[in-house]
Amino acid sequence: MTGYFCPTCRARHAVTPERFRCDCGAPLALDFESAPVDREALCRRPLTIWRYREALPLAEELTPVTLGEGVAPVVDDIIGATPVHIALEYVSPTGSYKDRGASLLVSFAATLGARLLVDDTSGNAGIALAAHAARAGLKARVLVPDDAPPIKPRIAAELGAEVIRVAGGRAGAAAAALEEAASGAFYASHAWSPFFIHGAKTLAYSLSEALRWTAPGAVIVPAGNGGLVLGLDIGFRELRRHGLIDRRPAIVAVQAAACAPLARAFAAGALLPAPVTEGATAADGVRVGAPPRGAEVLEAVRQSSGSVEEVSEDEIEGTRRALWRKGYAVESTGALAAACLLRLGDALRRRHGDLVVVLTGSGLKL
Repeated sequence: MTGYFCPTCRARHAVTPERFRCDCGAPLALDFESAPVDREALCRRPLTIWRYREALPLAEELTPVTLGEGVAPVVDDIIGATPVHIALEYVSPTGSYKDRGASLLVSFAATLGARLLVDDTSGNAGIALAAHAARAGLKARVLVPDDAPPIKPRIAAELGAEVIRVAGGRAGAAAAALEEAASGAFYASHAWSPFFIHGAKTLAYSLSEALRWTAPGAVIVPAGNGGLVLGLDIGFRELRRHGLIDRRPAIVAVQAAACAPLARAFAAGALLPAPVTEGATAADGVRVGAPPRGAEVLEAVRQSSGSVEEVSEDEIEGTRRALWRKGYAVESTGALAAACLLRLGDALRRRHGDLVVVLTGSGLKL
């Protein structure tokens, strides 16, 4: 039976509505062994993350809450001078890859009987949670840092979520969410929940399927809390273990230089995120000074033979404008991976071979 276990202290816990972390304070993982996806059956399945149901924990026990997320287009293009596969995650139902994680997490919460779902977020995760909670007939409460741009909280509110601005930046919103969880709300956290990460891992499956079950040399993605990095790591390891791909791609995580605890730690060879100040950045989706799973993210990147890079504000905004002129309507956070490629494309291609860049968030929410 699927349960929680703690990678830090090795404790095991039952899956319950109130449990989102270990008693030792560490994030939890799932004691779950995926089965091989039936590739021949995929053509007969709906185009959502639930087509990969063999890879989803508790899939047989959950009623899927879905808006059609999970199969993003992959197009071939050239960024700078580098040929690349571009995964258009920003065309997801609510405009970001967060829909993948929200679908599985809200399905899990609904099955457990949760009625009020809470998350702390600057935007895309709150929109995805609000939309999927509405689909499931559940209430959502989104705790937003007081310095977050206004448009995304407004969209979450239009989707029916209760939006509360909290003083103290991302750290203040996170602390408020922990208080809500202690009071009995279901903490539908994109940073803490392993169910969110297992939803996000379906990007590894859809990329592999889009590339005809061949693995790229590396996948380049933005990283704030690092949920997409961890999801890709789990997904590619599962695919390799089941013989569905022939190698495990490297993961290149990209942060904004204004708030880069993972990049600084990686450069220093540290095991834990570096202490940083949450500086102002146009890429507000990755403005996370203390990611709860930071140590896991660093380990996953290193084990994949990848790296953590940082890009400047000028690079972020210059790349966003360049992508728009090529027809890719991404937000600033969604441009991070491409910004890294513009500077390091030749080196990354020489080191890893075939590259995938993930454009994670829509610029139509600016």
